[in-house]
Formats: sequence, structure tokens, C-alpha cells
Amino acid sequence: MTTEKSSLERYKYDVLVIGAGGAGLRAAVEARESGLRVAIICKSLFGKAHTVMAEGGAAASMGNANSNDNWMVHFR
Repeated sequence: MTTEKSSLERYKYDVLVIGAGGAGLRAAVEARESGLRVAIICKSLFGKAHTVMAEGGAAASMGNANSNDNWMVHFR
């Protein structure tokens, strides 16, 4: 058994953001720009969030595959 005392550092924040993906970082920026002290906690390396993988893709009516399906059809 050791008798060493462990030290504990305490920090005080106004906002704690869980997750460093796109939404979490946007929330942190908004809170900080409002003058609040912000801490961010993430489960991975900072900057390695999975927001890029959650993009899901995009669909657009370009008319290239079917000339009857273009942007004008959807705005009638």
C-alpha cells in the first residue's frame, strides 16, 4: 500500500460539450462567442469525429440519366 497523495485538478466551465463532431464543435463555438467558458469531451482523437461519414449523400435532378427528370420538373 502506498501513502502517496494524489493530486486532483479541478476546472470550472459554463458549458460542457459532449462530442467533437460538426454539431458539437458548432455548439462550442456559439457558446464561446457568447462569452461562456467551454470544455469539449470526445471519445476519439480531436479532429477525428465521424461527421464526414454521417453525410449520407445528396440527390439532385440533373437530367443526365433521364431527360424527363430535371430541376424544372420539381418546381412546377
